[in-house]
Amino acid sequence: MADLNLPGAEQRRLDDAPMAGDGGARTIWHITWDRNATADAPADLLPFDNLANYFTGSGSGAAPHVLWDPFTGRTAQFFAATSRSKSVVNAPGGVETNRKGDICIQIESLFFPYCRVGGKVYATLADAPCTGLDRIVAWLRSWGVPDVWPMGAPTWSANRSATTWNTRSGHYGHSQVPENDHTDPGPMPDLFRFPPAGAADRRRLDEEVR
Repeated sequence: MADLNLPGAEQRRLDDAPMAGDGGARTIWHITWDRNATADAPADLLPFDNLANYFTGSGSGAAPHVLWDPFTGRTAQFFAATSRSKSVVNAPGGVETNRKGDICIQIESLFFPYCRVGGKVYATLADAPCTGLDRIVAWLRSWGVPDVWPMGAPTWSANRSATTWNTRSGHYGHSQVPENDHTDPGPMPDLFRFPPAGAADRRRLDEEVR
């Protein structure tokens, strides 16, 4: 069985709860979007602990599975891989979202457009160094999430299909989940550039995070 915990993630666990169990493995990608910056008025990225503490405190009702800092690779985990998390809207009687399928792992990237880190400004998550992304992708693959964007790679525009969501495993942006109105994460890095990990590679990744 795949690991319930992302290797190397700080465990700050909340209340695990079951999935719908109706098949499929999905990932939903988010950005935290804590500030509204612009190219003319960039802003400093918030500290990781600010967001981690928010998700274990007043923001626990919107917590993801994992918070990821794409600049340092630091991660914190709030739910087991087999649990639902709470980062997308789920309307009563509508399409299942947070609990959809057997696995629906939600990743919050610590990022907002035109954030400033180390004196450099980053317009999209695709521009960030994305440190540790290989470890996250390997973990998602171990849970059966296929290397595909069923709705196409995210842009800043919403693009949603309840039929696609209900029938296809893979990676989705928040902008592609039914019943939601957010447009994040925007342009994403190439998640699939990392070769699938064999047993030796998995051991190496485990050793690197110990």
